[in-house]
Amino acid sequence: MRVQYRYSPSVFGFTPKLVARWVPIFGIWGGAVGLGALFFLEPIPRVRTDILQKVPVLGSYWVRSVDPNDVPF
Repeated sequence: MRVQYRYSPSVFGFTPKLVARWVPIFGIWGGAVGLGALFFLEPIPRVRTDILQKVPVLGSYWVRSVDPNDVPF
């Protein structure tokens, strides 16, 4: 019986099969961390106006209107 060698490409020990198995898991965790950070940063006005108000259906939830009597200028 002869020993047959097969070439398995890898970069720093990561094979395509291993990467394909872990990409969906990291994608889910990355999305959860991103959403958590977005809602953690919600009180910052720049985040609220530039990101959260531009969400198609839910954007009006983050609109903060200031009463004209409360404006100092």
